[in-house]
Order: sequence, then C-alpha cells, then structure tokens
Amino acid sequence: MKIAIPVFEDRISPRFDFAPGFGLYDIEDERITASREISCEGWSDGERVSKLKGFGIDTLICGGLPGFLQNTLTNSGIRVIPWVAGNVRDVLSLFLRGGLNSGMVIGSGRGKRRRCKRGIKTEFSNYEKRR
Repeated sequence: MKIAIPVFEDRISPRFDFAPGFGLYDIEDERITASREISCEGWSDGERVSKLKGFGIDTLICGGLPGFLQNTLTNSGIRVIPWVAGNVRDVLSLFLRGGLNSGMVIGSGRGKRRRCKRGIKTEFSNYEKRR
C-alpha cells in the first residue's frame, strides 16, 4: 500500500491544494518500509492528482480540500481520509493501528485541546486563553 500526506513542516498541511510538499510512504505488514518527501510547489490541482495517481498512491491522508478535488481523487481510485490534523508521525502511527478516521485532530499540538460547540476538538493559542 502507498500513502501520501500533504505536509507543512512536520504536520499535515491544513490544505491539500496549497501544501508545499508530500510525504510518500510504502506500507507492508502494518509497517513503513520506505518513505520520501517531494516538493509540489507550483503544481496545479490537476497535476497534484495525476502525480499521486502516477506514484501509485492508494490512500491520501489530508487536511482540508475542496469537494471537487476529493471527488476527483476518489474517481481516480485513491481513498481519501480528509480533515485530519496533527503531526505526521502521530497520524501515521494511528493509521497503522487502524484507528484513523476523517475529522480527527491528533496530538495536543502547541496548546491545550478543547471541545468546541460542535464537538470537534480544537487547539487554541495563548491569546485565546487570555480572552
């Protein structure tokens, strides 16, 4: 299985279509057997989809993405797990254990986590704590 994750530094990029790079991971027997990062700066939305398909990606774990791109990826045979936030290593670990779902915020990040009105865990900054 081959997985792609749009990355920004060591975290999942908040947006698939603006990510500066992708982490590509080969998975066998619930282990990462190979990994590499590639730059995708300057790629159009269509290029991002076609390159991932060309790399043989089976699953994309990402933050936000427009609905038309999710449909395009799915129609290209790529399983999409969207709206995931957190450190790439932590997200991969949870994925390998079979516990990753769409909409998850993984790890505590730089601030504390709280539950917002809709029941989604979010992080907030020191500024928000003071208010």
